[in-house]
This record gives sequence, structure tokens and C-alpha cells, in this order.
Amino acid sequence: MFFDQNSKWKSVINTVQFYHSVGQPILIGTSSIQTSELVSKLLRESTINHYVLNAKFFEQEANIVSNGGQLSSVIVATNMAGRGTDIKLEK
Repeated sequence: MFFDQNSKWKSVINTVQFYHSVGQPILIGTSSIQTSELVSKLLRESTINHYVLNAKFFEQEANIVSNGGQLSSVIVATNMAGRGTDIKLEK
């Protein structure tokens, strides 16, 4: 449990940093466009390259999602973004 939103998001970013450093593909689900943009801002501040799927650039979503299983990829997705697209995991 977290006492506030700042603690929660700091923990999320720390967890992402760890798994990103070992090459794990990461998908972060959010419930709103505003939250996905907040997470994106925090990832940028931590210099973690990532993609955001939040219906603003729906033309690119299928391509981004289909490559989401690549080593060290990080995707922030608002609920329902990229639906209907398979994610192929690298070995």
C-alpha cells in the first residue's frame, strides 16, 4: 500500500527501471489518457525510452503493440489501446 500517488508512481518507475535494465519487455496499463501521460513524463525523466498507446496516435498502435515483446521495450497503454493485435515475445 502507498500513502500517496507520488509514492505509488515512484515505486512503479523503480520497478520499471529494474526490469528494463535486465531486458524484460514491460507493459504498463493505465485507466486514462491523463495517467498514461503522467507515466510517460516520469519515464522520460528517468531516461527510459518507451511508447505510449492512448488513442491519440491510433494509426501507429498496431505496429507498436506488435513489436512490444522485443527485449527492453516499454509500452504505456491506456485501457483498450492496441486491442486485437498480437504481441510476439523475443527469446
